Amino acid sequence: MNKDEFKKIIEPVVNRNDCMLWGFEILRGKKRTTLRIYIDSYKGVDINDCENVSKDLGYEPMLDLSLGDNYVLEVSTPGVDRKFFDILQLGDYIGENLEFKTRELIEGKRKFSGKLINCDDSYFSIKKNDKSISKKFKFSDLDLCKLKPNYNNLIKEYSYEKQ
Repeated sequence: MNKDEFKKIIEPVVNRNDCMLWGFEILRGKKRTTLRIYIDSYKGVDINDCENVSKDLGYEPMLDLSLGDNYVLEVSTPGVDRKFFDILQLGDYIGENLEFKTRELIEGKRKFSGKLINCDDSYFSIKKNDKSISKKFKFSDLDLCKLKPNYNNLIKEYSYEKQ
């Protein structure tokens, strides 16, 4: 079963629980396969949402047929340092810092970071904090792309909300 077929099984279950599918990974281990699903929502996701999605996916026979009886199902939120699975997810994070790794070497390196300044359907641009030069990347050339949150700002925001 390919990723699109898995998505056709997983996404309706997530949507029925008033959440949206952020992404999923299939990790093939030596003894067990892990299906890791990330869910999000505009209202916020809590442990109950993760539990409900997990229970509902437990009743999906196609997952058992594809992954075997002994797979591990994990359902969680993407978190503050979320991994991006699709370039369309980047649109809400313009002005934020990213860390990413390319599949192939670009100018002698694979790891990059910088502030997201622009994105469209295929490409995104970052600007290094210390330079005014921007660099353009094709999302499909990436191996991994994650948000690099400013934890100091998050702590300040959390502290102000508590007051």
